[in-house]
Formats: sequence, C-alpha cells, structure tokens
Amino acid sequence: VPEEVEPLVVALTLGIVTDYAVFYLAGYRRRLLEGLDRVEAARAATIRVTPIVATAGLIVVAGTAALLVGELEFFRAFGPALALTAAVSLVVSVTLVPALLAMVGQRIFWPGVRAEQLGPTSADGFSSPVREAGARFVSSLPVSVVLVVLCSGLLVLAATGISHTKLAFRLITGLPSDTEQRRAAEAAGLGFAPGVLAPTVLLVEGDTGRERRAALVRLEETLAEEEGVAAVIGPREQFPQAPDDLFVTADGSAARFAVIFDEGPLGSDAIGDFRRLEDRLPELLRGARLGGSESGLTGQTALASETVEAIVGSSLRVGAVVLAVNFLLLALFLRALVAPLYLLAASVASVAATLGLTTYVFQDLLGHSDLTYYIPFAAGVLLVSLGSDYNVYVVGRIWEELRVRPVREAIAVAIPRASKAISVAGIALALSFAVLAIVPLDAFRELAFMMSVGVLLETFLVRTLLIPALISVFGGTSTWPGRVRRRPEPDEVAEPT
Repeated sequence: VPEEVEPLVVALTLGIVTDYAVFYLAGYRRRLLEGLDRVEAARAATIRVTPIVATAGLIVVAGTAALLVGELEFFRAFGPALALTAAVSLVVSVTLVPALLAMVGQRIFWPGVRAEQLGPTSADGFSSPVREAGARFVSSLPVSVVLVVLCSGLLVLAATGISHTKLAFRLITGLPSDTEQRRAAEAAGLGFAPGVLAPTVLLVEGDTGRERRAALVRLEETLAEEEGVAAVIGPREQFPQAPDDLFVTADGSAARFAVIFDEGPLGSDAIGDFRRLEDRLPELLRGARLGGSESGLTGQTALASETVEAIVGSSLRVGAVVLAVNFLLLALFLRALVAPLYLLAASVASVAATLGLTTYVFQDLLGHSDLTYYIPFAAGVLLVSLGSDYNVYVVGRIWEELRVRPVREAIAVAIPRASKAISVAGIALALSFAVLAIVPLDAFRELAFMMSVGVLLETFLVRTLLIPALISVFGGTSTWPGRVRRRPEPDEVAEPT
C-alpha cells in the first residue's frame, strides 16, 4: 500500500464522519426544539437523515472504488483503501452517532439549547426571517437565471488554468529545500546539467558494417543538437581502461547513448523534451544513415512520460465510471433523471475550477514547474463523490418540501434550514483535508489545497447558490420522469386503532 494513502485515509475519515454527524445533529436539534424527548427525537432524526447519509456514503464508496479501473497499480491500491475508509465511516455514522444522540439528549448542544427553548413554539426557529427572505429572492426565476450565468462564468474563469497544467513526478523537487537529497540534486544540476541525475538511454540495433561506427558518431552529434538536450555520451567518447563494449557491442550490432536533458529528469519540461525526441528519432536515424536500425528509449524520464500518459488515459475511463455511479445513485434517490444530470455537471465544473485555481496558485504564484502527477486525478474523484454528498442533502431537503409546496416555494423554505448544516459540514471537511498540509511534501500540500478549495467551492458557491438556482430554472422538469409524492395533510391521516 503506498505510504501516501495513510494521511489521506485519516483526513477522509475525519471529514466524512464529521459531515454525517453534523447532518444528524441538525435533524436532532430540530426535533428537540419541536418538543420531542431525547429518544423520540433521535428516532425521528434517524428516520429522516439516514436515507440521505446512506445514499451519500454509498456514492463516496462507489466513487473511490472506481479507481480500480485505472491502469496504474498505484491507483488500484488507492481505490480499495479509500472505499473501505468511506464504508467504515458510513457504518459508524448511521449506527454510533444516532445511539449517542439518544443517550446524551439535549446536553450535547450545551449551552446552545436550553430547556426553556424546547417546545412546539420553537419549531420555526431554524432559519431567520432574513435568510428566508433572501432565499425567496434568490429562488425567483429572473434572479435564478442571473445566478446560473454568474456562477457558471466564475467556474469557467477559474477553470482556464487547466490549459497550462503540467504533470510530473516530484520525487525530489517536492521534498523540503533543506533535505540532503534536494540539495544534492540542485548541486548536480548547477555543476553539470539537471538531467545528469538520470540520463535517458537510447539503444540502436542493426546490421554490422564498416561505416556503422561513423554513422553512430553522426547520430550522437545530431542528438546533441536537439532542443532540450544538454549533452550526449556515446560511441564517440573514449574512456581509458573502460570495457570495449561500454557503448558499442563487440560485433558492432548494437550501440547505446546516454542523453542528458537540460531539465530535471522527472519534471514536465524533461518529459516534453523526451516526447519530442521520441517523435523525431526516426528522422534522426535516417539523417545519420541508420534508417534500417531499430531503436528504443528507456530511463527514468521515459517511465515518467509513460506514467503521466497512463494517468491521462485512466482519468477518462475512471471519470466515466465515477459519473455513471453517481448518476445512478442520485437518480434512484431522487427518482428523477433530469436533476442528476445538471447536479453532476455542476460538480464537474467545480472540479475543473478547483484544478484551474490549483494551477494558478502553485505554478504561477508559487513558481512550481508542475503538479504532482496523481494529485488532480485522485482529488477529482474525491471531489465529485463528496460533492454528491451535498447534492443529496440539499436536493433531498428540497424534494421533501416539494411534497407540500411548489418548486420555488420549496427552495425558499428548504435552503435556509439546510444552509447552516451545509456550511458547518463543508468547513469541517475542508479543514480535515487542510491538515494534510502539515506533511512537508509538495504533493500533500497540493492535495490539501485542492481538496480544501474544492470543498469550499462546493459548499458556498455550488450548493448554496448554483444548485438552488438551477432547480428554480428547471422547475418541475427537474423531477422528470418521476413525480414527488405529495405528503398527506394531517387531517387526511387515519387515526391509529
């Protein structure tokens, strides 16, 4: 199991359990203020909140498990670890938390809820008149259209940073500047060239012949003139007391060259230079009169290039699986097909904006040459899955109100009541991931920033403004093809026998 999993497991556990506990606490507090005793309040809150929490938790479990379809073993180790973490957190949340609420009662809110506050007169005290008035204003159709355009524009603007996102291995450059490995690498780069730490090896095989050694020397000279290449060592060099077959085999059928790039061997610039050289290699061989030879490139830069390419390829496949799983669970929970589509579109836009902001901060503001290759990938999967948590909670509350109210009235009532819980849960989750920044590695600081900013975007922009505005714009179409069942009025319910 990669060591990078452990801190992420801790942060994810803290974040998920705290989030779901907040949802239960909000429902429990409401029932207590309505006058129910501690056990009945816990039971009522559990009945109302558990379907929301269970659906949200299953989305996170399935979303993180989708990492198993990735090509790299690294992510196949991440997937089960994070999925198991989410599953354990979900089980704890739906069992231990309600039991503790029933045992402790109103004392858990001390001093926020006092005995004199309990009773039916407090039932409407969950949202201030100002919040409700603001929600009614925001849910009006003209304002909702403006909000959709404005929020979408902000997300698109932030996402423009993706256009120059660079991915690379930051095994050395991501270490603290005072570590021996980082200092040694910088010294080697200053004394020679950064690529000297891990030269790329070019192997050329072909028929033997009198003119072959001259052709190999021409190839070495041509390679040294390529863009991004600092030096080449090969058949042209003669080393005293070196084996005769150090660069060319005894029969002359194979030769190797050590290509030293002028950038760090695992960085995005070196990867770009490597790919350019790989593309031009057939032409260079023909120019050196080695057109019939076979060639291959290997080394740390080749491995980094292959890994980054696999990451990009896996992101499409894993992303499709994550979105499909999220859509299926949202559709089952909401009994609708239209709403899950724009909910997921909003989540994807939020992830893109978060990655763009991460690029602007780390590459443009802090001067990093690139981002750690797996961070956008892993953080994107987590953000889409965790964002669906808030989708389920916010939209689930609106769907509850739709049973007795029209769409915009339901938004105006549900959003103020859900906003405090969403805000607290979002801040708690963001702080849980922010703790990762104490690990003195750039990879964890990038992950901490991306997860924290992504969660805050989801909490205060997407769930608070964009999603309610989208529901208002789509209106009753959101529930298609299903229909929210109307809750019977009190006088319609038969008296128990």
